[in-house]
Amino acid sequence: MMKNKSEQRFIDSMPRDELATIIREATVSVEQDLALEDEGWTRIGAQSGDVITASSRQANLRLSRLYSTVDPLGRQSIRLWTDYTFGPGVAHDSQEEKVKEIIDGYWSARENRMTLSARGQRRSSDKVLIDGEIFFAIFLGSKGDPAKIRTIDPLEITEIISDPDDLDDIKYFKREWADAQGKTNTGYYRSVENEKDEGAPDSLGKNIKSNQDALIYHLAINTITQRGNPLLLPALDWIKYYRRFLASRIAVMLALAKFAWRTKVKGGQSSVEAIKSKTNEQDIAAGAHLLENLGSDTTPIKTDTGASAAYQDGRMLKLQVAAAVGIPEQYFGDISIGNLATAKTVELPMMKMFQSYQQVWSDTYRDIDEIILQHNNVPPDKWYIDRDFPAIAPEDVAQVAQSLMNIINVMPDLAYSRDVKQLALMSLGINDPGEVLDELEKGETKSSQEARLAVVLRQFRETLKVGGNGHK
Repeated sequence: MMKNKSEQRFIDSMPRDELATIIREATVSVEQDLALEDEGWTRIGAQSGDVITASSRQANLRLSRLYSTVDPLGRQSIRLWTDYTFGPGVAHDSQEEKVKEIIDGYWSARENRMTLSARGQRRSSDKVLIDGEIFFAIFLGSKGDPAKIRTIDPLEITEIISDPDDLDDIKYFKREWADAQGKTNTGYYRSVENEKDEGAPDSLGKNIKSNQDALIYHLAINTITQRGNPLLLPALDWIKYYRRFLASRIAVMLALAKFAWRTKVKGGQSSVEAIKSKTNEQDIAAGAHLLENLGSDTTPIKTDTGASAAYQDGRMLKLQVAAAVGIPEQYFGDISIGNLATAKTVELPMMKMFQSYQQVWSDTYRDIDEIILQHNNVPPDKWYIDRDFPAIAPEDVAQVAQSLMNIINVMPDLAYSRDVKQLALMSLGINDPGEVLDELEKGETKSSQEARLAVVLRQFRETLKVGGNGHK
């Protein structure tokens, strides 16, 4: 990297042995930091199938929670993933009255709002992204009563107990936690795949049975083993060094700003003290005149902070964070490096990434729904639920509107499909399309439905004009 002249003069003036010492100390510092990070990684050839030890996983989780809260890059990464995936929230509907009653019952229950409302969906997503996994505790209760959904802190899950011959067949989750009085408790929860409480041996060979009522549904990301890893895990080291880099830059700028003027004085110490008494620590108005005689000469100190080179250095570190979370760098506060052409190129991988994440959550909610429907004796052939996620990008709204209009022109009867109506309402930003559809369909005649359809189509046309960017 090209150094500015002041940096080069400073380096050239240093004794060779002193320069070598500084470089060696800086290198050792970085190597020690990385060595500390590596202590939690399983060495090649170890017995465990996971490359991260249990203690290191807990340390990574805590660090992820810290950086996702206090660090701008960490916070923005989590925010974008959740915003693009969930937006105003997920909508669901069913043609089966009993299924609709059961699903609406527990999705809208007050006690489940912290988990299943639009706010709860965002909260659950943040938990998964920050911790790398989430443990849903499902309390089925009596048949006919809404199920209750809670979450358990991953730090409290200390063991996953599987069938000894099939690690993917998870039987129990061991939870250890302290209550408000500081008393340690141990609980064994059945997996959703082990509702009949079929015993299994734990890591010590003890046969385990559940002692808790809830079933546990476990969602893990960024892993090929049983436990998940935070979205920020590959970025943690780079976030740490980027923060150190910025702190060092601030120290340099503050040091250079300490002295702004240099005054040469002819005479002895008494002359120097006389000048200092007039200028040091004195508030001087902007644009004021500095009057001098031939005995002194005051000039501004010219300092080169090396900001241009520092920008490139900092960018290299920030790019590692961007790569780790899958989001281009222009989304991290510097839009000057992006343009329309590059945005269209880089946003396609983001679209695929968020679509995949939406599908992960769609599968999760479907699994939980089916557990509750089965508990309420609903036949499997009635389990289908139409679930829609919001459009990921604004352009999707115009494209959906145009596609629906084209299809309805060819197949007019499709306009009366409840699924099509739900998709149309979601595209318009309606938060609870299921409830809106119920209200629309109460006592409506075909003519009134057609009138409402005309209103919706007009709204689509307005959407195309305002936000479609020429899509017609």
